[in-house]
Amino acid sequence: MDESANKGLESKVSDADTPLQRSLRRFGEKHRALALEESEIKSLDVIGGYAKIPKSGIIRRMVVKGYDTSPPREDVEEALRKHFASRGIKLIHVSVPVDYYDSRIPCCRSHALIYVNEECEAEALKLNGSDMGGGDRILEITAYPFADNHLDHVFAPTIVTEQYKQRGLKVTGFNTSLASKDDIMKMVSKAFPGSGCFVHRGGCCLVLLHGQDAVENALKLSGGSVGGFKIAVDKVLPIKKVTVGTYPKAWMAFAEGKQKTIMTKD
Repeated sequence: MDESANKGLESKVSDADTPLQRSLRRFGEKHRALALEESEIKSLDVIGGYAKIPKSGIIRRMVVKGYDTSPPREDVEEALRKHFASRGIKLIHVSVPVDYYDSRIPCCRSHALIYVNEECEAEALKLNGSDMGGGDRILEITAYPFADNHLDHVFAPTIVTEQYKQRGLKVTGFNTSLASKDDIMKMVSKAFPGSGCFVHRGGCCLVLLHGQDAVENALKLSGGSVGGFKIAVDKVLPIKKVTVGTYPKAWMAFAEGKQKTIMTKD
């Protein structure tokens, strides 16, 4: 075997010793041929030994109305998620405000906020005029950028009542091979004041926040940098059956779809 062949073999062995290279090889020839800049490599989120190439992570906000307001909020939010999912659109978050004039029977308001990844915005807006069922539930969907506040008066009456509601956010983009779990928790606490944070596999975090305003601020940060890591809010967990107590493991199991209900503190 000549010297050039030996060098080629040494190169292959060296690459094989790199966990990132092994992960990329699992994606096939197409992904192995992808030239990654060093800055991109550092931002990769490695989960279960696989390298996840992050998307922009930027989130867009929209206003929706025309849905049935008579069911409980949880059912309305789930119906909206399913309606968009049937068109291949994942909703990062759905916020259907409710009135508490009669605390025994909270009533859903006619306007809701939905949040999608930037690349899904155009497709989501195309569902304007779509029917949610029955022929009389025609959705009206309009873009409502974070910088826009002309509808704040519509949602303001419910924000005060929501300030103690706890939501869990699944945030990805951190890498525990480049920062310890303690360091990641410090970064998250600084980026999301008043939050609780639990670091899971591959640097995926469960961030616990109170109130719609805090959740909105977190969604605005998605796609940006926290401590040198490009983060993305992948999911805001829906409010489910509520009892006293907070169990991080249950929250994370719920985030991964392994558990149908969570225990949280109102």
